[in-house]
Amino acid sequence: MRSIITHDMLVLRAKKWLGNRGCQVVLTEYRSYSPAIPDAIGFSHCKSIVIECKVSRSDFLHDQKKRHRKYVNQLGNYRYYLTPPNIVCKEDVPEGWGLLYVLDKRIIKVKEAPGIFGGDVRTAEWQILYSLARRITGHGLMDKILERY
Repeated sequence: MRSIITHDMLVLRAKKWLGNRGCQVVLTEYRSYSPAIPDAIGFSHCKSIVIECKVSRSDFLHDQKKRHRKYVNQLGNYRYYLTPPNIVCKEDVPEGWGLLYVLDKRIIKVKEAPGIFGGDVRTAEWQILYSLARRITGHGLMDKILERY
């Protein structure tokens, strides 16, 4: 009997996968000024990776209709969908996106995401990082963080 994979399970797997890919900062379902709320986004010193987790085909198809998907100003130098096998095939994945499958205890790359670098990605990500820094400062934690350096 197959176990049911939930969205929350996929998000946790995405977070771990991003950490294993050199992302020192990983946020899950983080709300900021950006119209997009990525299921998982990881930042390293030179790149960012966004993962959208989909547990059903209808969820994936609905995602394609979101307004912010039509904008160039999206998050992530690399963008992936993470799904169980047979929900989405690589031919379904829109241009600029890759595809990952979760299989038991591992994640396999079905379609490589092309790297997208430029001002539009950076602007969208600054909104998230600014929001995060503002929250840290607002809670009085910035001084504690910086005093160690």
